[in-house]
Amino acid sequence: MGEFRVSKTRLVLLAGIMSAIAAALQLLAAFAPGPGHIASALATLPLALTSWISTGAGIAGYAVATLLVLMIAPEECVILLTTTGPLGVALGIAGAAKLSVAIQTLIGAATLSSGMTTLMLVFKTDPLGPGVSGMGWVAAIGIYAGFALLYAWAWALLLRHLAPRLLAAGAWGSAGVSDSICRKPPGK
Repeated sequence: MGEFRVSKTRLVLLAGIMSAIAAALQLLAAFAPGPGHIASALATLPLALTSWISTGAGIAGYAVATLLVLMIAPEECVILLTTTGPLGVALGIAGAAKLSVAIQTLIGAATLSSGMTTLMLVFKTDPLGPGVSGMGWVAAIGIYAGFALLYAWAWALLLRHLAPRLLAAGAWGSAGVSDSICRKPPGK
């Protein structure tokens, strides 16, 4: 936050493109069960990268992606709304703040496990498949927390290495966005 200078127009463009990518990845679970569920986990990445550049753009991208998914496949909207989206935004903000991988992992794990618990208790959906919630809600929350810790750790490590390289290299140019969308300020 502040490491990369981005014009407001380019920031809106980036948020729009990244939210469309996040929505498309999340929708794969609805249209290609099995492999699509694996690919839908990648919806975290565009939201995390956008949040890394700008908290506001990340949250806006999350909201737009959620609305896109709601219009096309409402059953997938709940997943994006409670798990994939908040995890991406939280990890992006934590990464931009240059927090340690351990802190990023704890923030991501808390975000993801609370989303998974919400899915189980409020929406009566078992995010890790049938059987976990049948063990009782205390055991299920423990399993969710353990899974979330490992999952968030993997994402935190990936983002720690990937995000600065993509942002500094102007990788957005290959996505049809000008390669100057994320440039380091002069003298840095």
